[in-house]
Amino acid sequence: MALSGTLKDFGIADILQLIGHQTKTGRLTLKTGQAEVEVSFKDGTVIFATDKARNSKDLLGSLLLRAELLTQEQLDQALNTQQRTLKRLGDILTESNVVSPAQLSQMMRLQTTETLYKLFSWKNGSYEFSQEEVDPARGAFDPIRAESVLLEGFRRMDEWPALKKKLPWSDATFEKLKELEGPVPHADAALEESHGEDGQPGPRHRFLFSLAAAGRTVEQIADSSRLGEFEAVKALNELVEWSYLKPIPPPRGAGAIAEGLRKGRRKTVSLAAAVVRVALSLAFFIATLFLVRILAPRLGAARPENPAQRGAVARAIAKAQLVRLESALELYRTEHGEYPPALKTLVENELLGDQDLRYPWREPYYYRRTGQGFVLLPPLD
Repeated sequence: MALSGTLKDFGIADILQLIGHQTKTGRLTLKTGQAEVEVSFKDGTVIFATDKARNSKDLLGSLLLRAELLTQEQLDQALNTQQRTLKRLGDILTESNVVSPAQLSQMMRLQTTETLYKLFSWKNGSYEFSQEEVDPARGAFDPIRAESVLLEGFRRMDEWPALKKKLPWSDATFEKLKELEGPVPHADAALEESHGEDGQPGPRHRFLFSLAAAGRTVEQIADSSRLGEFEAVKALNELVEWSYLKPIPPPRGAGAIAEGLRKGRRKTVSLAAAVVRVALSLAFFIATLFLVRILAPRLGAARPENPAQRGAVARAIAKAQLVRLESALELYRTEHGEYPPALKTLVENELLGDQDLRYPWREPYYYRRTGQGFVLLPPLD
């Protein structure tokens, strides 16, 4: 079976369903932009998935390191051995008893599922399925049915926006509000049923509570738990809702820049804040020079104002003003996980002044939030 096309015409759900129903064996390659994912199927089930353009942080060795299953020294030794012997990293680690076969299987399955679920957010791209024999040894875990991937992928797509809205900072830490009774389970137990009876905290919650209480960030908790980002963030949100934990937003980066803009402090909050402010100042300075260059020959003139020149000056100033508006919109999105519903929200959050929404015009700028971002335009002359 030869299958190829674009994801606009045939989505990832349709592709997985077709391969699963027809129990095909082969390799599916999907591409969008610079990203490329390869999925291996055996009799319609997924045995392995890899992001061929993945960051080093998503490689198996890095995943094992961040899950605290090995040390940096052990990983370096294994990588040196891999260069000499050309063996698979997983085989080297299990043969040297650095990680157990069960731990390797668990992490390789997590690596595969995280890669698969990312595909559900792809809206554009291409795919190609080639029917061929695949090496079943590539996957050190039980094959995953395509139907299971579909159900879990749709569930995550439905729930993920709400979860990220409640906890949008990957580097947030937590304050412990009250104790969570019960012994702290082993990490393997946390992978089992997440809830106790009647929706009460279960082994997974107690394990994540212990990680959060140790001062780890959201990203570090997700890595250490071996649950993946979605399941870890979901359980952390539940602990927050049950008043066991309180999230503490990161006091640096975009949050610090926004705070500095609100208070109008002269002191540099961070290097990023300085860069943003210099860029904005430079943009306004250039616009001012351009304005002066246009108006200088007319200073002191008694002739009536030329409407065309007035419109050109306003548009030149508006270009610099748009930079300031767009920067404020990005700061708001970083803090709240989404763009504001209206520009006046930026004023309410003290990111801009009221005059910034219309200067140099009498009418305010046109703004509309969209599914992909936002539309921001100056009013018509």
